[in-house]
Amino acid sequence: MSILAVLTEDLLVRVNSRIEDGADRRSWRLVCKEFLRVDSLTRKSLRVLRSEFIFSLLRQFPNVDALDLSACPRVDDGMLTLLSLSWNLRSLNLSRATNGMSFKGLALIASACSQLEKLDVSYNCRLGDREAAAISGIEGLKELRLDKCLEVTDVGLVKIAVGCQKLEKLSLKWCMEISDLGVNLLSVKCWSLKFLDISYLKVWKQ
Repeated sequence: MSILAVLTEDLLVRVNSRIEDGADRRSWRLVCKEFLRVDSLTRKSLRVLRSEFIFSLLRQFPNVDALDLSACPRVDDGMLTLLSLSWNLRSLNLSRATNGMSFKGLALIASACSQLEKLDVSYNCRLGDREAAAISGIEGLKELRLDKCLEVTDVGLVKIAVGCQKLEKLSLKWCMEISDLGVNLLSVKCWSLKFLDISYLKVWKQ
């Protein structure tokens, strides 16, 4: 009898959780189908490089709760529709997703991913107030990066301040249309806010 036959799934999960080095994890997956299955079930984070693989990867790793698409060259509303099926997402990086992502896709994410706590949409220069309004529907959001979202104004920030009152970290670097008005309301509504980056903004009262 092979020694693998007496290893319970619980034990394999515990062993797998102790493997931290990326090369070692790849070697683990190549040992046998059972090791690959355990790794698929226990993986919590995923960085996708090509958008055409997103659906198959989400099926292969059903328990992923942190997804990074910042290196993906094409992220649009169609892809966000697929992501909305991943209801257990807690962290989502859409930085530099400049190809077709709009308020419609973000609204789907907001309504479907109720556990989402961390969102990065920085360096999406065409992301504006409608997209900010969609983001405001993520009530449990704790961390948000809007760096260089050049079309977000005080109106969009007010929407976020009202809808995302659990925010603890917010970065607004290079959001040039945001002024004292939006920042002041943010300080009134978001009592949990611990970190705020307003570098390069037209804000005078700090």
